[in-house]
Amino acid sequence: MLHNREIKLNALKEFFGLFAPLVLPIMIQNILMSSFRLVDTIMIGQLGDVAVAGVGLAGQVSYLVETAIYGFTSGSAVFITQYHGARDTDGICRSMGACMLSSIPICAIIGAGCFIFPEKVMSLLNYDSILIGEGAAYLRFAGLAYITTVITQIGSVTLRSIEQVKLPVICSGISSLFNIIINYWLIFGGLGVRPMGVAGAGLATFIASVINAVLLYGISAWQKNILLSPVKKLFAVKGFLVKYWKKAFPVLINDGLFALGVVILNLMLSRLGIENYAALTVVRTIENFIYVVFYSINTGCMIVVGKSVGENKTEEAKNRSYQFLLLSFVLGIMLGVVMAVIRLPLLAQFDISSAASHTAGIMLLFFCVDMVFRNFPLIFVVGISRAGGDTMIGLIGDAVASFLIVIPLVFVTGFILELPFIIVYLIMLIADDMTKFAIYIPYYLSWKWIKPVTEK
Repeated sequence: MLHNREIKLNALKEFFGLFAPLVLPIMIQNILMSSFRLVDTIMIGQLGDVAVAGVGLAGQVSYLVETAIYGFTSGSAVFITQYHGARDTDGICRSMGACMLSSIPICAIIGAGCFIFPEKVMSLLNYDSILIGEGAAYLRFAGLAYITTVITQIGSVTLRSIEQVKLPVICSGISSLFNIIINYWLIFGGLGVRPMGVAGAGLATFIASVINAVLLYGISAWQKNILLSPVKKLFAVKGFLVKYWKKAFPVLINDGLFALGVVILNLMLSRLGIENYAALTVVRTIENFIYVVFYSINTGCMIVVGKSVGENKTEEAKNRSYQFLLLSFVLGIMLGVVMAVIRLPLLAQFDISSAASHTAGIMLLFFCVDMVFRNFPLIFVVGISRAGGDTMIGLIGDAVASFLIVIPLVFVTGFILELPFIIVYLIMLIADDMTKFAIYIPYYLSWKWIKPVTEK
């Protein structure tokens, strides 16, 4: 009995020995970035509900692009983490090069479209001319950041996947600090610059993204790390691109459909009243801040589990996945309790109407409870199955949940039955969780998600 306890204690110590050096720096990076985004939203909130809703609507475009970027880089991370375990440096370089060739041209085209035709892009999302005007002012400049963002994310994900997590933290922390300073300056004016409002927020986002990219690759050149590998190694992708796309394409479609589902839901909810959508925008901002903890755990899980699979240590990969799931569940309970306590003082920091604030308070309470359950699908798809080399199960689960269950339910309850906004939101959360649990739990326990990509 005592011996078993000692074994479990040693296993726990070993797990946290792996967890802390990887996850904590990533968590700090994500918390810093989300903190500054939260402050950005508070600043924009000083301009009123319409500004918050307009930028929130424009943010749906950025969300789609950022999710696509995440899909491309997650696809490369499937390979990089396992190649790292197999100590295959050339494989890591090929994976990074394949990601660059696949993602950078797409982001450049979308960014140019948003800069040249922001009103037309916004008109695809909403028919309200006031919201379109506010959103377009922000999107014109924010769209320019897509190209620098994808370049930075490719570098950051590569370094994280090979357990070099400090440099991305430092660079994103510095650029995020610049973002908040420049944001305040351009939104409200000063030092000879007239107040630019939401357009200033978009321009600040672009400038900060440039700073981040320059810092990451500039310091990498000085360190001579893998990001500055010879071009021949990076783009030696002949015969590899097909293999890369077989794994990356399902990830890209998965994340793209997931993002599209979220955007469709947000657009549907936006048509249930500006005050309701302002409340949703604030809640989404707070949610994103909270979820940096779980996204950080996902990243750490993918690195650790992927490395174990690459080293052909299947049992270790299973044990690590379980440990990360347990950690995520416990943190979900803890953060849910804390969030429930501080939600009202936190909402008081946003200059939105009393009706929007009241709605946001109820939504956050639902979110606090849901946080405990929503983490399992998230960590299974992003941190476990992809690390194991299975990129299809997440695509199937998310497509079924979003497009066959949740979106039809929101349409029926919100537009046909015309139920109160808060009830529609609650039904959306419950339906999403129950569907994904039914799909992912049996598959996780089957261990079919372990599919090494390093096998010849």
